[in-house]
Amino acid sequence: MSHEGCIEKMSHMNLLFSWSSYHGFKSCLSVLQVEAVSDKWEDDRKNHGGGLSDSSPRMLIGCVTSLMASAGYINQTTYFSLESVCEGFQPCKGDWVEAEYWIRPGTWSSEAVSVKPLRYKRVDKVCISSLCGRNGVMEDSIFFSLDSLKLPDGYIPRRGDVVNTVVVESSQSCYIWRALCITPVKRRDVAAVAEAAKESYGALLLKNKGDVEVTQMTHFGTLKEGGSKTMVIWIENKGDIPQNLVSCKLAGWDKARQFRFQVLDEAQACPVVSFVSVPEKKNLSDENINSINSYRKNKTCQTPESSLVDNRNDSPGDRPCEGESGGKGGTPPQQQVAEPGPGVLVPPGGRTSVVVVCDAKNSGRCKELLLLCFSKFLIGRYLEVNVVSGEESLIAVREPFSWKKPKISQVSASTKTTVVVTTQQRNSRRQLPSFLPQYPIPDRLKKCVEQKIDILTFQPLLAELLNMSNYKEKFSTLLWLEEIHAEIELKEYNMSGVTLKRNGDLLVLEVPGLAESRPSLYAGDKLILKTQEYNGHVIEYIGYVTEIHEEDVTLKLNPEFEQAYNFEPMDVEFTYNRTTSRRCHFALEQVIHLGVKVLFPEEIILQSPQVTGNWNHAQDTRNGGQSTTKVNRKTTKDQTKHGRKEKCVHAKDLPGVVALAAETSDLAGEIPTPIAREQEFFNPLLNENQQLAVRRILSGDCRPLPYVLFGPPGTGKTVTIIEAVLQVHFALPDSRILVCTPSNSAADLVCLRLHESKVLRPAAMVRVNATCRFEETIIDAIKPYCKDGEDIWKASRFRVIITTCSSAGLFYQIGVRVGHFTHVFVDEAGQASEPECLIPLGLISDVSGQIVLAGDPMQLGPVIKSRLAMAYGLNVSMLERLMSRPVYLRDENAFGACGAYNPLLVTKLVKNYRSHAALLALPSRLFYHRELEVCADPKVVTSLLGWEKLPKKGFPLIFHGVRGNEAREGRSPSWFNPAEAVQAMRYCCLLARSVSSQVSAGDIGVITPYRKQVEKIKILLRNVDLMDIKVGSVEEFQGQEHLVIIISTVRSNEDGFEDDRYFLGFLSNSKRFNVAITRPKALLIVLGNPHVLVRASPPAAMPSSARILETREMSGTRLIHGG
Repeated sequence: MSHEGCIEKMSHMNLLFSWSSYHGFKSCLSVLQVEAVSDKWEDDRKNHGGGLSDSSPRMLIGCVTSLMASAGYINQTTYFSLESVCEGFQPCKGDWVEAEYWIRPGTWSSEAVSVKPLRYKRVDKVCISSLCGRNGVMEDSIFFSLDSLKLPDGYIPRRGDVVNTVVVESSQSCYIWRALCITPVKRRDVAAVAEAAKESYGALLLKNKGDVEVTQMTHFGTLKEGGSKTMVIWIENKGDIPQNLVSCKLAGWDKARQFRFQVLDEAQACPVVSFVSVPEKKNLSDENINSINSYRKNKTCQTPESSLVDNRNDSPGDRPCEGESGGKGGTPPQQQVAEPGPGVLVPPGGRTSVVVVCDAKNSGRCKELLLLCFSKFLIGRYLEVNVVSGEESLIAVREPFSWKKPKISQVSASTKTTVVVTTQQRNSRRQLPSFLPQYPIPDRLKKCVEQKIDILTFQPLLAELLNMSNYKEKFSTLLWLEEIHAEIELKEYNMSGVTLKRNGDLLVLEVPGLAESRPSLYAGDKLILKTQEYNGHVIEYIGYVTEIHEEDVTLKLNPEFEQAYNFEPMDVEFTYNRTTSRRCHFALEQVIHLGVKVLFPEEIILQSPQVTGNWNHAQDTRNGGQSTTKVNRKTTKDQTKHGRKEKCVHAKDLPGVVALAAETSDLAGEIPTPIAREQEFFNPLLNENQQLAVRRILSGDCRPLPYVLFGPPGTGKTVTIIEAVLQVHFALPDSRILVCTPSNSAADLVCLRLHESKVLRPAAMVRVNATCRFEETIIDAIKPYCKDGEDIWKASRFRVIITTCSSAGLFYQIGVRVGHFTHVFVDEAGQASEPECLIPLGLISDVSGQIVLAGDPMQLGPVIKSRLAMAYGLNVSMLERLMSRPVYLRDENAFGACGAYNPLLVTKLVKNYRSHAALLALPSRLFYHRELEVCADPKVVTSLLGWEKLPKKGFPLIFHGVRGNEAREGRSPSWFNPAEAVQAMRYCCLLARSVSSQVSAGDIGVITPYRKQVEKIKILLRNVDLMDIKVGSVEEFQGQEHLVIIISTVRSNEDGFEDDRYFLGFLSNSKRFNVAITRPKALLIVLGNPHVLVRASPPAAMPSSARILETREMSGTRLIHGG
C-alpha cells in the first residue's frame, strides 16, 4: 500500500503492531489487526477534526522538530498529538513524515490529525556495523537508537549481528534511514559539390555567337503584384552570313506564366508568335528542351494581346487572402502546342526583336532562362523580375541594417567608479549555501583559443577516445571551450551609445537579436552599464536582468541611478553566467563513483527484480525465448476490500508499514519483493512496446545500467514516462524519483501530465524551478506544485521531484548525498549535453539506483556553439553515446524479435500516433529503419487530402518555391524574407477560411529559423486576425504537434552565405530537419528557394531539402513554383 493510498480520501487504516513470543533464535513482527476506522473522510473528520475550520484536509511533508510526552511539532509550527500517529510508528526527532492537517480557527495554527512515515522499507540481512552506547549503525547507512528500537524479548543487539529491519526516512546526522525494529537472522553469503562542366556550359550559353549580338540587360526590375511590363530584346546580325532564328523558348518551368513573348523583324507589320513552353526536362540540348517553335500565325495582323499566351493557373500566391476557394486551382494547365514554322531569318546587318511581357503574379524573384535557338547555336539570356505584393509593405525594412562593432572605451582602474545594486538580493527567494567551486578557465587554454593555437598542445587527451581515465579531464576541457566561446561571442554583442527606456520605475534595455539567443541572456544574468567618458572618468553600474520579453530586457540597477537616469547614452557589456557550467564541473567529480558499469557499460549483470507482478499480457523474452519476469500470483484483495472502489489504484498498491514488518519473520524463504498492482496500468491505452518499457523500468533487471526509452516522434514517449513514474511511486514505498529535462517547457509538460493523471497531488510531487524563473511564465495548473519547490530543503523530501537538469544542481548546495534518489528519469535526454545530464545522475546510488534516459538521438541534440567543443564531442548527448556502445547497439540478428535492441536495456517505440503515412514515410526511411507504424486517427490525418490547393489530391505535401529577397534591418542580425512571410500568411488564410477543409488557427503552426521572420509573420497574421496561429523556431515546436505545419526557410541568397553558423537553421542539420518535418499530422507545406536548398545541406547528412523534393517526385506531385 502506498503512503498516498493511506492519505487520499480512502479507507483510513489503523495499523496495530504487537510483538509475539518466539522460540529459539526466531522472532517476528506480526499484524494482529487491520481495522478500517472509516470509509469516508467525512467520518474521519468527525473523529479527528473537532473544531477545525477547513472542510478539506491539507497535506504536509515535514520533519519532526520536537517531541514531548504526548505530542510534538512538525517543522516547528504544526502541532500533532501522538494519538494521531499511525499505530506501530513511534516518531523521533528528525523523522520525515507525511501529515494531514487543518487550520484551527481563532488561533490560525495548524494541527495534524494523521501522521505517518514519509518513506519506509524493509531491509533484509544487514549487519550491525557499529554500536556505541545506546546508538548504533547498520551497514554504515541505517541509524538506530535502543531508546526507540523495538526488539524481540531477550535480544540485545551486538556488533556484527545480521538482522532484518524496518526503516523509516529520518535525518540522523549523516544517516537518512532510522530503524524502527530489528530481528536477528543468520548471515547469508552475498556474492556534397557543384559540377564544373555545368557552370562552364552555363557561362558559354550566355555569350554571343556567330557574330550575333543580343541585348544584355533583361531585368524587369521590381513590379507590384498584378502589374505588367514590356521589354524589347534586340537581336542584331553583325556578320556576313544570314542567321536563322528557329525558335524562342524558356528552358525552365514558368508555371505561373509570368513571361510571354513575341518575335518581330524589321520588315514585319505583324508579330511572329512563340508560345511559352513547359518543359519536363532541364537538359539544354535542342532535342530535350520541351518547347514550341515560333511560327507565323497567319498573314492577317492581330493585336498583341490576342496573340499572346496567357494561360493562368490559380495558386495560393495569385490572390490576396480571401475566404473563397477555387476548386481547380491545383490542376496543372494543359500544354499549348503550335505547328513549327520556318523561323525568322536575320540577314547580315539586319536585326529583329523579341518583345517580352512580364505579368507580375507571384511574390519574390523570378529568373527564367530565355533560349534563342539559331540553326547552329544557342544564345541564352536570363529574364528576371522581382515581384512585390501589397502585404509586403506591412513588413518592409524599417531602417537600414547596421551591425556596428562595439567601441567600448578602455578605462584604467584609476579613472573608473563601480556602482553596485545596493538593494538587490539575487537569491532572496532561496538563501542557499554557495559552495560550488569556481572552476576558473585556465589562462593557457584561453590563450590557445584566442591566438588559434592547436588545442591539443594544452590538452592532448582530447584526441583520445573517451574512457574512464580521461573522462573528467576531457569533459572539463570541453566545458571550458564552450565557456570561452560564449565569452568571446558576448563581447561581439556589447553595445555602445545605447539609450535605455523606462517602464515605470524600472529601466529597459532593447537588445537586438536577443530572441534568437544572439546574445543569450537569462533572468538573473549580470551586465555592466558604463557612462560615456567625461574628463577621463567613467562610472560603471552593475545591473541584473529581472525580466526578458522578446528583445526587451528589464534591469535592476542602483536605485539612485534608476531615478536620476535621463536617457543619456550608455555602453553595455554582457557577462557570461557560469552557474550551469560550474554545476557540470561539480557533477563530473561526483559521478566518478558510478564508474565503468554506468558510464561505459560493457556487460549486463542481472539484478533481482524490484517488483514482481500479475502482468496480464505476454512477457518479453530473452535467451532463446525464456521468460525473464518472475510472476507472483498472490493477490492483494484482502488488503483492499475496505477501500473505496473509485480510488482503488491507491489503496491496494503496497503493503503498509506493519505488513512489511510482519514479513521479516520469513527467515528461511526467498527475500520477497514488492508486488505489482492488481490493476496493471494506470493508463489502459498503452501499446505493447509502451507496456514493455514500463515493466522493464519497474523490474530494473540491469540497474544501475541506464535504461533507454527510444522514442521517435509521435510515439508516446512522455506518456510512457508518466506511467513509469506512477508505477515506481506506488510499487516501491522507499522510492524517491527525480525527473529532469533540459528545458523548463519540457519539465512543465511532465508536471502537467502527472497532474492530469489525477493520481499524484502536490503533497507527493513538487516542481523545482530555477531561482531566476518568474512566476508569470508558469502555467496555472502546475503552480501549486511549484510553491513547495521554493524551499529546496523541503522539496528534497518529496517522493516525486521535477526540475531541469541544471536546477538539479540545487540539491548539491544543500548537501544531498549520493543515493538520496532511488530513480532518476531524464526526459528529452538527447537534448542535454553529457555533463549537463550528469548533474542529476550524480545523486543516485551506483549499486541499487536506477537511471532511465528517455529521448530520441535522431532529434534535437545539445546546443553547443564552440566548434572546438563540437569537434571533440560535447554535442553528443549521453543518450546518443550510450546507444553507440556494443551492449546498446542495434542487432537485428540477436534481437530481431525484440525490436532489434536488447530489451533489457532499450525499448524502441514504433507506433506513431501523429502523422499521415505520406508524411511519416520520409523520416521513417531516413532516421528509423523504416520501422515507424502509422497508428494515427485516420479521420484526422486524412482530413485535408481533398483540400483544393493540393497539387496532387491524396498526397499532403506541398513544396512552394519562392525566390524571395532576404533582408535584415536596424541592428538586429536576424534575417527575414518578406515574400515567404506573405506566402505563409496566404496559406494560413486559405486553410483557416477554406470552405471545404477549414482548419482552426490553433491547429496551424509556422516554423522558421529566424526570430525576425517570426516577428514579420506574426505582424501579417495579426493584420488578418489569425493571431492564434503559433509561429516559432524548431526548439519551440519540439514535442508538439499540429494538424498543419508550414515551414519558411527564409534564406534566399544564391551567391553565398557569410554566416553559415545560422544559415537555413533546421534544413542544414538532419536532427533539426527531422523535428521540423515530424510535427504535422495532416499537411506539410515547405516554402523556400529550391536553388538554395538543394545545395545548403551538409553532404554527410544527405541534403534534407533534396529529400523533400525527392519525395515530391516519387509521389508525382508537381512543384508549386513561385518564382
